Amino acid sequence: IITDTNICFNLLTSRRTLDNFIKRMEESHEEDFSSSSTSESCSSFPDESTALIRRRSLSDADDTNASTVSPAALNKARRLLYFSHFWNQWSECTWQFCLVLFLAAFSNYESLILVTSYGLVSYGFVCCFGSTTGRFIDGSNRLQVARQFIGFENSAVLLATFLCYELLQSVDPARQEGGETRNEKNDLDGIPTDPKSILLLVGIHLLGAIASILDSGFLVAVERDWIVVMSQCAIDRSGQYTQEQQEQMQKQWLSDTNVSMRQIDLSCKVAAPAAAGLLIGLFDRGVSNPDHGYDLRGAALLVGVANALALIVEYICTAKIYHDIPDLAFKSERGIQEGPRIKMMTSGNRKHQGDYSSRKSWLWFKPPDGLEVYFSQPICWAGFSLSLLYLNVVLNFGGIMTAYLVWRGMRMEAIGLWRGVSCCMGLVGTLVYHIMAKKQGLINIGMISVVFQFLCLTASYASLFVEARNTSFAMLIAGVCLSRIGLWVFDISVTQLMQEHIPAPIRGLVGGVQQSLNAFFTLVAYAVGLFISNPKFFHIYASTAYCGVGLAAVFFAQCVFARRGRLFSSDACSGAELDV
Repeated sequence: IITDTNICFNLLTSRRTLDNFIKRMEESHEEDFSSSSTSESCSSFPDESTALIRRRSLSDADDTNASTVSPAALNKARRLLYFSHFWNQWSECTWQFCLVLFLAAFSNYESLILVTSYGLVSYGFVCCFGSTTGRFIDGSNRLQVARQFIGFENSAVLLATFLCYELLQSVDPARQEGGETRNEKNDLDGIPTDPKSILLLVGIHLLGAIASILDSGFLVAVERDWIVVMSQCAIDRSGQYTQEQQEQMQKQWLSDTNVSMRQIDLSCKVAAPAAAGLLIGLFDRGVSNPDHGYDLRGAALLVGVANALALIVEYICTAKIYHDIPDLAFKSERGIQEGPRIKMMTSGNRKHQGDYSSRKSWLWFKPPDGLEVYFSQPICWAGFSLSLLYLNVVLNFGGIMTAYLVWRGMRMEAIGLWRGVSCCMGLVGTLVYHIMAKKQGLINIGMISVVFQFLCLTASYASLFVEARNTSFAMLIAGVCLSRIGLWVFDISVTQLMQEHIPAPIRGLVGGVQQSLNAFFTLVAYAVGLFISNPKFFHIYASTAYCGVGLAAVFFAQCVFARRGRLFSSDACSGAELDV
């Protein structure tokens, strides 16, 4: 009995000691936050000198458990990350491209209703459920999150490809020759409206939208959380390097990784549709085929097989990365339910908390919690500027501008050539960012790139009012192609800004809200297009895109000026000024 009593007493004493220790740590953290807020009271950006090393050691519970990973193991994990990301993007780009063709072929290429409705539903799902997926990312084990996103996303695509097969199977020409002809009165712009077709179309729309939100969630988990944790392993903690040198190691690792990830994205966006187009050509004759895409059944099955292979590759790679990087197993215990107050304190800027509270007091409605957390971050306006760029669905070589150029009389082969050049300019943008990152800070890079994009699109927008046909084409195409450099440089710089300055407990939520804002402005742009469908009024539609880029430049400039009192820093290279 005496022994048991002593054991209980020792356990209680140990628990009290642990509680006291935790309390003292929290008090010391509060003092550090108070001292940092004094020096940052006029800042819209967090203190650069403590952004990656010191501040994160206070705010991120997963960072306090940092383990030592050898450079060889880290490089191996990064190569696995690239390989997994390639399969993810290749399968996603192939699926999205082929699905559009499946829907168009089902209407015998006579209507764009199905393509438009699918775009609205998929973007609507991302817009509505982006923050929900972000909360799920923050509150769950990293490997479980990745596995569930990968598994459910690819399963949804597999089911959708099977429904596409059944949809195309339902228009069997042999049955029509046997007397089972379609009732043209029940068609809507060439689309059969029998109950089976409607159910299949609804299923395809829903499954495709679910796959889209799961894919965006997986990208948020990897790009906004996994990569940041892996970058902490790039720091040499042997004591041979100063804090500034350690910070630079992490920044350089993040920069190199972000550039490579964007290069994979852009390469897949170019190569995957091209390969899928060759595959489709083997099965379908296009508008000359009267069978409503019946011959595309085989292509639908092949797309399903490709996604099944991607499921296996991504599942294995993510599990291997998780086990090779022990830091991924540690995660903050502070849940998202603590609300925006804790998140604003975590950012180390109490003055900003007060500014945010006063700023939202004039709103006549209470914004969702996700938006509250998002706009409480001192880096929020940079992300909001990036989302405004999604209003530009016109001044790029997408479907709308392609249709306009055809209407103006440009040859299809010329359009295809310049579209390829535009995609290559995006890859050039990643190289430009890599060069600029060695000489400029992220704020300067972001400011320069968004202004450059706006100036390029100014030339493109002005071309719409030039009467000389060749001059107009030259200005329009040159401006659009060159603007892609600024777009992707700005995208990478803002992504890294958010990676460096969003606290660990809310990385998923903030990333999910970012995806929702991107989808929202894309929906706005397409909604405007519903009312301006005549190519003669293309200049009015293009003004929406042009104003969106202009607003992005204004918001980002406001963020920079509030931080530094000027737009560009002359001594960014020296590191004397806080350089985000």
